[in-house]
Amino acid sequence: MTTRRSLLTGSALGALAFAWPAQAQWKVEPARQARPLLHVFARRKLSLDGQWRYIIDPFDAAKRGNNDRRTFWKNFRPPETGPLVEYDWAESPIMDLPRDWNSHTPELIWYNGPVYFRRTFMVDNPGSGRKFLAFEAVNYHATIWLNGEKIGEHEGGFTPFAIDVTTGLIPGENAIVVCADSRHHAEAVPSDYTDWHNYGGVTRSVWLVDLPANHIADWFIRLDNGFVLADVQMNPKSAGIAVELCIGSMKLSAITDAAGMARLRKRNRLALWSPESPLLHEVRIVAGADEVSDRIGLRSIETRGRALLFNGQPLYLRGISLHEEPIGPIGTRRMTGGDAQRLLAEAKALGCNFVRLAHYPHSELTLRLADEMGLIVWSEIPVYWEQIRYDSAHTLTLARTMLADMILRDRNRCAIGLWSVANETPQEEPRTRFLKTLIEDARALDPTRLITAALNKNADVGGATDGQSVFSVTDPLGEYLDVLAVNQYEAWYSKRKANELDQVSFTTPYDKPLIFSEFGADALAGNRGAKESFWTEDFQAWLYEETLKMVERTEGCVGLSPWLLKDFRSPRRWHGKYQQFWNRKGLINETGTRKAAFVVLQAFYARKARQ
Repeated sequence: MTTRRSLLTGSALGALAFAWPAQAQWKVEPARQARPLLHVFARRKLSLDGQWRYIIDPFDAAKRGNNDRRTFWKNFRPPETGPLVEYDWAESPIMDLPRDWNSHTPELIWYNGPVYFRRTFMVDNPGSGRKFLAFEAVNYHATIWLNGEKIGEHEGGFTPFAIDVTTGLIPGENAIVVCADSRHHAEAVPSDYTDWHNYGGVTRSVWLVDLPANHIADWFIRLDNGFVLADVQMNPKSAGIAVELCIGSMKLSAITDAAGMARLRKRNRLALWSPESPLLHEVRIVAGADEVSDRIGLRSIETRGRALLFNGQPLYLRGISLHEEPIGPIGTRRMTGGDAQRLLAEAKALGCNFVRLAHYPHSELTLRLADEMGLIVWSEIPVYWEQIRYDSAHTLTLARTMLADMILRDRNRCAIGLWSVANETPQEEPRTRFLKTLIEDARALDPTRLITAALNKNADVGGATDGQSVFSVTDPLGEYLDVLAVNQYEAWYSKRKANELDQVSFTTPYDKPLIFSEFGADALAGNRGAKESFWTEDFQAWLYEETLKMVERTEGCVGLSPWLLKDFRSPRRWHGKYQQFWNRKGLINETGTRKAAFVVLQAFYARKARQ
């Protein structure tokens, strides 16, 4: 009873009483889904981060009855009589955005439902050029009103979106209301069952972006067979515009075609980016009256049989998996630049040249830091577990949109080496068709990266002697992937003990590289004991030692990304002594204390780096 009281005392107990409203019934149809504005970082913009008023609506009261909705969205104060007399924006509490509401106050730690946010901002000259409201992420469903008018919706908690507000702004004070609803419906991506906390809110930055009427909408710069290739897209699609691109000391030029696209090509003579030398080149693009800048690295990644080649040389991926959750005592999705720097610095201290950013697209600032720090990235969309509706047209369209928005945002980030389309999905025909479509989309949008997915349920085909287990990675999805990846928790989610891992080996009929994308065990930092004792640092370290021997024996293994760098919040992790709603498989705990297994993997990576 003592442990239970410590978990559910005071306001936290009250929060649990209304934490789970009914499942959301809405779905955003494709034609109504707001899409991203690309390369916001390069644009003149006004930050809308900061203090927003908020109202929690656990019973969807704002959508019921005969409420005067225009008054609710627009005014500071309600009418003196009527059904909405009991709210007042001016008296509502304040939240500093971006952040999740679950970490804002203890009463909201388990809240799952709609929250309305409101703030005002000033506009001097709304008629100049084009204006967009750009959101880096809202979890999970967003509805936006500007000056009392609904202007857009977006479904998906980890990808950016933007809305053209050129004609909706007024001179002087403007008011914006955002409803962030963290609930997931039956055809959502991911489903409502995950192994991480469903942090709700406006979780990344919000901007009012100012663009020229005729502007550079997109650019994609990459290395291909020794040539620098660049595509520059204008909006509107205007032909005959001269485009000049400078990257480092190189200059390229072309004229836009009828589709508003300029295609530039020149043999490369610039130094390449690598984890050992993460060199970024300054980029400037001028097209008509518009000009933008970026910092981009050039490199190649490819496979040859079971080998992985980076800049033409064999590469071993010394990796770790991580969630987008900063180091600190309170679980949160609020990630500053300093938070991301500290998290990636721990990966570098571990000896990593590779990070698996699970299980959804992480923030753009994290990707840009990976560019600077020399970390190759696996980036993933949350097509996660068997609960996804692989037979649903809506779910497929949503996943395709998420994938496209992730790739279009990040394909200029040289750190990204692998796009992942899924994690631990069932080996069934509807799922394989679903993921094959995503793989085809990814290759069309970016032919320069490798495609992977984290596979599980590998077939045990037996061994030559009793007690031996040979796992064969035979998932039919492997036919379409460039790199196979395996999640396998031997000696934790299996009957074997750590000292029996010498009986386990892996093989595959596919002539492709293999990564061990997950393995590990829970350990509470500071809990020491016999190495055979679960939940101790000693057991976790021992399991790593034995698993790494298994990894070394595996033919065609080109790297690993164990699960995972840091303990993270997860409501399905119930153990009252060791977990308390944290997944404890991290090599560091939530406050950054390193566990014994950190040192084991660090030594292994130091040896691999010398080979």
